[in-house]
Amino acid sequence: MSPLTYVIKMKNISLGFKEHILLENFNLEVKKGEKIIISTPSGSGKTTLLKLIMGLKKPISGEIYINNILLNENNIDNLRQNIGYLSQKMSFRNLNIFSLIKEILSYKNNSHIKFNLEKIENILLFLNLNTDILSKEINSLSGGEKQRIGFLIALILDKDIWIFDEITSSLDMDLKEKIISYIGDTDKTVIMVTHDKVPSLNKFKEIRL
Repeated sequence: MSPLTYVIKMKNISLGFKEHILLENFNLEVKKGEKIIISTPSGSGKTTLLKLIMGLKKPISGEIYINNILLNENNIDNLRQNIGYLSQKMSFRNLNIFSLIKEILSYKNNSHIKFNLEKIENILLFLNLNTDILSKEINSLSGGEKQRIGFLIALILDKDIWIFDEITSSLDMDLKEKIISYIGDTDKTVIMVTHDKVPSLNKFKEIRL
């Protein structure tokens, strides 16, 4: 199989500290459009593994390829342009949501994306949020509302690869199922960590660390 088949490839990854190895000689190959769930108990390195793909952490040893390009300090910024990363507790500036979206779209990497209020309102409806949330400051929102706003932004940015870490942990079961089912039906390449047990996880391939 051609290496170009793989959007993400992790080769012989060792992760942790000298005194405490979380992962040793781990290998993962993710094809375009594939949906991966990474599972195992808390503290086993799942979140850190996702940060490796984003270049936010470095492994003890091993190599990471994005679209067949070896990830390094010189190319990480360019490779990140194709990746949407969302964690359980994202840190945003305390702006109202309308201004926050405008600011994110003003970044150089997102300058090709037009502000589309109708699209935003449709996504809010899908996420069971009223449009008046656009006038609220991010710090005034509940944990579940913040998670949905994070997913809203991920949908607006529409990256080819999604790296999601516990993004539905504060939502009720119906919303968990709705969002995870949606993710499973997209054409995106997805690597996700979740402890949620919903039927739509059968759309994902499970990788146990």
